[in-house]
Amino acid sequence: MVEKTDTEAGNWMVPFGVEAMIEMQRPAFTAMAQVNSRLYESIAAANKEWASFVNRRLREDLAMPQQLAECKNLQDFYRVYAQFFQNACSQYQSGIEQMTKLGQSMAETALQSMQSRSGEATRTKH
Repeated sequence: MVEKTDTEAGNWMVPFGVEAMIEMQRPAFTAMAQVNSRLYESIAAANKEWASFVNRRLREDLAMPQQLAECKNLQDFYRVYAQFFQNACSQYQSGIEQMTKLGQSMAETALQSMQSRSGEATRTKH
């Protein structure tokens, strides 16, 4: 009786046309890799902006008690609080605007990447 080698025995387990199916999906895999790398870069930029915002706010928040302790009268106290809240509101507004722009940029980048890859796949089929 003839023995089958490992490769012959393994070949019956591989479905017919797997290589062709993988090759058909290669443009989609390439597109997803490109989208993922751009998405990663966008997320890294958003994280950097967020960390910077939190750092600025923490610095001011932690300085507040010292500023209040240095107040000599009620007017100083009100001035310090008013300045603190004006700065906080301004920084939160600016931070929200920046994060919104980063989110929009992230979505646009992903969409453009997918559209360009889709266009390439369509041209390749025809």
